[in-house]
Amino acid sequence: MKAEEMLLQRNFWVVLVLIGVVFGANLMVVKGLPRRILLDTDVDTDDLSALLYLLKLNRSEFELEAVTISTNAWTSAGHAVNQIYDILYMMDRDDVAVGVGGEGGILEDGTIQPNVGGYLSIIEQGLTTTGGCRYRQAIPVGVGGRLDADTNYGLRKAFLPQGSRRYNPLQQPTAQQVMIDKISEGPINIFLIGSHTNFAIFLMSNPHLKKNVEHIYIMGGGIRSENPTCCCTGNASQSCTPRQCGDPGNLFTDYNSNPYAEFNIFGDPFAAYQVIHSGIPVTIIPLDATDTIPVTKNFFEVFEQNQDTVEAQYIFQSLKIARDYRLGDQFYTVISEMPSSLQWR
Repeated sequence: MKAEEMLLQRNFWVVLVLIGVVFGANLMVVKGLPRRILLDTDVDTDDLSALLYLLKLNRSEFELEAVTISTNAWTSAGHAVNQIYDILYMMDRDDVAVGVGGEGGILEDGTIQPNVGGYLSIIEQGLTTTGGCRYRQAIPVGVGGRLDADTNYGLRKAFLPQGSRRYNPLQQPTAQQVMIDKISEGPINIFLIGSHTNFAIFLMSNPHLKKNVEHIYIMGGGIRSENPTCCCTGNASQSCTPRQCGDPGNLFTDYNSNPYAEFNIFGDPFAAYQVIHSGIPVTIIPLDATDTIPVTKNFFEVFEQNQDTVEAQYIFQSLKIARDYRLGDQFYTVISEMPSSLQWR
């Protein structure tokens, strides 16, 4: 499967799933008290859509209070935090706290390196980063990878207004500081739409604050993916050829050796285990749930005609450049080459 197809599968579906599943079914509002929300994100383009959606909600019902950044994936810390600051400024929400996490995942034995999870300031993280086994090294540094995420295809500086909050490595709050501050204040809901490193470290370091977390909403994993060496249901004869069963994952690096993994869980499996087994109520929106979300030519054309707000314009331009730059005319015709679970219907 082509890298471009994998990236398009990732982009723009997470926000649609969050809208349809999380708010439609699970996040009920207590009368008179808005639901407090902390969003942990890897700041890829799809996550910007999710952030803007949260910012558009009625604040008397849903109050986004903090954004923490996972740099254990698609983005670089300084670029990511500036993009978040610019979006918050555009939406007149400079009140939202922003914290930056460290690079790398938790080791398999539970060891937390000092540069992981936002313990140190970014400049110190850079000086202490050790080891070559980092998931984020699987993501291309330039075009098609981290460069596109850091700049949102070059749209960030060209489009977004800039407020007074900027990245300063010696003063930037860490993800752990922001999580401790906000979760200490009372009941809160956590949205994890990147790898789980930041929040897992918070839970491991602050078990006494776990009681304040009402619910965790996760975009991650692949529930219906099965062992790729087995014969699939409906093809279980002795002569069948072992193949990938269920819905494939979205890794474009090492896809052949791990065709059913999903980015956010693969990025830090130890962290994901800690979060899912924390005892806190969890709702998982898996990658295969996005199979039901249509991104059609008609959707694109209707969106193009309904850009009444600056945030709609920003997201449309992000979608448009993904179409034009990544796949061109194949944006709609790629369906013929993709497995049914990845089709743009």
